[in-house]
Amino acid sequence: MLPARLVLIADRFTEPDRTERVLAAARAGVRWVHLRDHHADRSAFDRTARRLIRRLWDLSEAIGISVNTQLDVAAALGVHLHLGRRGPSIAEARKRLGDDVLIGYSAHDVVEVQSERLAAADYLFFSPVYPTTSKPDHPGAGIPALHDVCVAAASQPVIALGGITPERVAACRAAGAQGVAVLSGIMNAAAPHAAARAYLRALATPA
Repeated sequence: MLPARLVLIADRFTEPDRTERVLAAARAGVRWVHLRDHHADRSAFDRTARRLIRRLWDLSEAIGISVNTQLDVAAALGVHLHLGRRGPSIAEARKRLGDDVLIGYSAHDVVEVQSERLAAADYLFFSPVYPTTSKPDHPGAGIPALHDVCVAAASQPVIALGGITPERVAACRAAGAQGVAVLSGIMNAAAPHAAARAYLRALATPA
């Protein structure tokens, strides 16, 4: 079972201001935080993740934590792991982490979803659904593509990512997505607490 239907992509979480935004979202009710920082070295990632996870679990032990590609960090901290084309394989991660840890994977098309190497993933991110500032050269795959991925994934839950606003949540859910993952909609919002609440309200509406 996934930790929640709303995933906060805590990009650049090692920066102090970004850390506070993550905590504000958690106070608003976010129950899945995905730690990602492509620019941090291993030491900074590990050190900041440990501090932030302690603070998140002080707020609620129900908050699920996943880390991006950092297999050693996931193993050391006992949290979930999310993988992509770069980094360790799902098989390698499963051997190291065991069956009790969720292992996700970032997929970008139906062909990738149907590949045998993704069959062991517990869930999939599909992105970008809509145009997004994090991938300015990509027009967005669109809702029909999200639907096709959800069908191809069969029993694997799919989380929609990329350009998701609260107003777009319903369309993603109707296409078959289990939930949505959000980066700039919360992390770059003027009021992260209020932004998180808007997504949670949208997800609370029956699909």
